[in-house]
Amino acid sequence: MKFKHFFLTLTVLFFFQQIRAQCYYHLYMYDSYGDGWNGAYIEVTMNGVHVGDYECYQSFDLDSVYSFTGANMDFIFHSGNWDSEITFTIMDPMGDTLVDGPAPSDLDNLMHTSNSTCPSNISCLNPIYLNASSITDSSANLSWTPASTDTLWNLHWDTSSLNSHPMYGNGTTITALSSNNYNLNGLNSYTNYDFYVQAVCDSGSNSIWSGPYTFTTTVIQGSCGIYLLELNDSYGDGWNGGFVDIYSNGILINSNITIVNGYGPEITPISVDSGDIIDIVYTAGGWPEENSYILYDQSNAILVSQTTLLHNGPPSSYGINACANCGAPQNLLANNITVNSADLTWSIGPNGGTAWNIEWGVAGFAQGTGSILNNINSNSYSLANLNPATDYSFYVQEFCNSNDLSSWSGPFTFTTSSLPLVPGSCGMFQVVLYDSYGDGWNGGVLDIEVNFLITQTLTLQNGSGPEYFDIPVDSGDVINIIYSPGAWEDENSYEVYDESGTLVASEAGANGQGPSSTYGLTACIPVGAGGGNSPCGWFILETYDSLSNGWDGSYVSIELDGIPVHNITMLAGMNSQIIPFMVDSNQTIDIIYHENGSLTNNENSYILFDNLGNIISHQMGTTTGSPDNTFGVVACENNLSSNDRNFHTLKLFPNPANQLLQIHALKKIDQITIYNILGELVLEQKLNGEQTAIDVSKWTNNVYTIHISGKDFKLIEKLVIQH
Repeated sequence: MKFKHFFLTLTVLFFFQQIRAQCYYHLYMYDSYGDGWNGAYIEVTMNGVHVGDYECYQSFDLDSVYSFTGANMDFIFHSGNWDSEITFTIMDPMGDTLVDGPAPSDLDNLMHTSNSTCPSNISCLNPIYLNASSITDSSANLSWTPASTDTLWNLHWDTSSLNSHPMYGNGTTITALSSNNYNLNGLNSYTNYDFYVQAVCDSGSNSIWSGPYTFTTTVIQGSCGIYLLELNDSYGDGWNGGFVDIYSNGILINSNITIVNGYGPEITPISVDSGDIIDIVYTAGGWPEENSYILYDQSNAILVSQTTLLHNGPPSSYGINACANCGAPQNLLANNITVNSADLTWSIGPNGGTAWNIEWGVAGFAQGTGSILNNINSNSYSLANLNPATDYSFYVQEFCNSNDLSSWSGPFTFTTSSLPLVPGSCGMFQVVLYDSYGDGWNGGVLDIEVNFLITQTLTLQNGSGPEYFDIPVDSGDVINIIYSPGAWEDENSYEVYDESGTLVASEAGANGQGPSSTYGLTACIPVGAGGGNSPCGWFILETYDSLSNGWDGSYVSIELDGIPVHNITMLAGMNSQIIPFMVDSNQTIDIIYHENGSLTNNENSYILFDNLGNIISHQMGTTTGSPDNTFGVVACENNLSSNDRNFHTLKLFPNPANQLLQIHALKKIDQITIYNILGELVLEQKLNGEQTAIDVSKWTNNVYTIHISGKDFKLIEKLVIQH
């Protein structure tokens, strides 16, 4: 795409040069990463006059520099961050290449006498030492120094932009000034302006234009003074598209304030009257966790200091009361935090408030959308009915009297305690998180699925780790570890240990990619309740809700030989879900539907699949009632018992396997068929002998069922692949 853009640009340039004199140098500027030059730029002067600073703002930018015949051109490269990503080409007006290659090249200074075809017609020198003084919100005194004996000058001024030069025909030109200073009036408050000056040589020619000189008019001070908004970026590459808007009394007064490149600070003044309500509204771009801002009041005291919150960038700030006589509360804190409650406290503001407002919600909420508690008559409050292991934030505002409110203080963020984990019947799996750089997972997470339902979402907030997390598991549970990337995902890694402390998975990010997910780990491969019969494999129960609004408390239970092993319901928002469960040969399976006051049982249904994917039972709710129960399904009832297996002296080793699986029998094996836990065929192989070897080195860690058959026998064994 970059080369397509390049050749298109050359085509346009060729056409442009055919219809116009060759007056311009051309700068082709590239950035291999695509985020611009990160503070680097090329400075250009002509006959000692600063023409402009040029840089790349994306992957590629083309710019041009005007010159006249014989002008002394000077190109100077100024270094920035990540110069290794930069290349550029400079071509003179005749199309010859002056510089082509990576930066920083030896370009301090590249002097070149212009071969432009545009004559200068200049017989005197351009003015020097341009300056602006006595700057107010609406005026400025412009001055310059003659470079020779000239006594008349032309002045051009315009709002600051790439097109402010007189050659573009914009702005205002004042001719034949007899004084080398000029008082400019009628300007706008807090606006950037450029001005240029040229000497009048004689009746037939002028010097080149000197400039631009850029100045900024001051802010009109409100009755309260001027607030200052300071933007910063911790990484130094600007806000990557993020910005803030400033509202005063609900009206947008300044928009799209950002840092284009660098660390900052970027300072923006805000004129405020006493009692104005100021809102600072943040919109995230790329890498918002690097952004922060500070708001200073008229006496340079910090009113608001916002840094990144949960990798979403700094929060917005609402309801800042300018020059309020009522000081904001301080020292926000949360104490006595439990799984579902917390005591909020704060210090009374300097003016001795008598009541307070609280806004609270899940951390990261936009202020104005949280839960509001008004007229709290104590500087403490107990929140209840919270969720376990959840991040919450709160803000506080103080009443000094009925007509005087402070600004909001906050947010203060706290985390409720986790519910105590109760080991399952099998015990605990353990997941360990690491980060090679030491700044946490930057938004990356692991979803823990137990029997295909997400039970936990894990992340490493800060540091290198290790951070340990326990997962309660029952015998036969299937555990999937699903990774979702954030920023810098190649720094992330994790390990999984089973109930006996054995490492069963270890994944690490590399080459810009995060660690792989892990599927099909099985907890405590169960021993059947049917008297030691051989394993049959995985049966699957798939449940449905036709309107995706959940089962309203109704559920099904799975019983093996009369012993309940699973209870399953449907949650709102889900159309279907699957639950695999391991059974042994000759076990009896019962599926029992439990109605629990639901008025929508007709929407509910389930399907039972056997270990080969065959539908054993499909029960649906009707207009008159719930789906029927399924009783007495016998699993793999034709399989031989363990005694029959021993009679045939079958050997399956090693198990668990990770390279070659050896299968030996005393009788001739005709066929081997292997299925995964979802009943999907993995391998089917014809044989004519008593032994074979199977390469499983590329198989994923999982539990499989292997079906081995001969002329007068059929066996099913459980196979574990563990690398």
